[in-house]
Amino acid sequence: MNLPSSLATDRGTNTLQLTARLLFTLLVIAYFTALPTLQMPLHGALLALLILLYLLVQGGLFFRPFAGAALISNLVDLSALGILVMLDPGEPPPTLALMIVAVLSTGLLNGLPRFLYSLGMAALVLMVVLPLRLHQSESPLTASSLFLLAVMLTCAVYFGLLLYRNKVLTRQAQEATWQDPQTGLISRNALSHTAGWLLPLHERLSSPLTAVMLRPHDPAQLKDLANSLGQRLRRSDIGARADEQGLALLLPDTNVANAERVITSLREHSPPFTAVMAAVPRETSLDLVIDHLGETFQRGDTAQRELIHAPPLRP
Repeated sequence: MNLPSSLATDRGTNTLQLTARLLFTLLVIAYFTALPTLQMPLHGALLALLILLYLLVQGGLFFRPFAGAALISNLVDLSALGILVMLDPGEPPPTLALMIVAVLSTGLLNGLPRFLYSLGMAALVLMVVLPLRLHQSESPLTASSLFLLAVMLTCAVYFGLLLYRNKVLTRQAQEATWQDPQTGLISRNALSHTAGWLLPLHERLSSPLTAVMLRPHDPAQLKDLANSLGQRLRRSDIGARADEQGLALLLPDTNVANAERVITSLREHSPPFTAVMAAVPRETSLDLVIDHLGETFQRGDTAQRELIHAPPLRP
């Protein structure tokens, strides 16, 4: 079965989430409708009003999205589920299972950081809701309720470990690729395995070689810096992804003074960035040079500086 490619977009993901919310809302309506009249926690009209308000808020966040809409939508889900758990007359409350569904689905669609945020918010909601529920019933938690909570916690821990494993495998796969997917430049792994031929070549020719590491002042502009770098590289230059925050630039047949002119020319068409440069000494490894430039960044606050000359690297 061929699924439309639009499902892979942010809009397609949001559409799937809204569809799932509508389906679970129908399940909740069916559940509370099936309860005997004497067990209904609220008048039917008031419960319908709460459900309608929930749908209006989620619909508004879907049709009028903004930067934090996804996080607010997740918070609305957990808050609504907390209210349902408090009103649910069942023991254990079946609606409690929807809490872990909301947390796991958030992690599946948005990754480990959002999963941890959602898990923390769910824990806060339950810390408020469960004492209120116990106060209303004036009876301790039953063994079945405790078992349900234990299963939910076990699922959360297990799923979190799977997400962490997937994140590690994804990072390893990216490191093993030729092209860095975020910047379009060659990857650090490719730089180490292919551009290393420059070092012995320049040693034989006694030609200077300068290495530069670039980091934008705003980390969100890394891709823009990479695009600008890719458009203005000389035919002999090599640009690559150095680490999560920076780019590496190798300038063959270029001494440090001429490298400064290259960087100055690049600044005219790029986002603000800090550059650390150093002449590549003879009989050294390329990875050692790149790591040395990265360590220079870590020695102090370089956010407001434009050009730094790294200490000489001894072969």
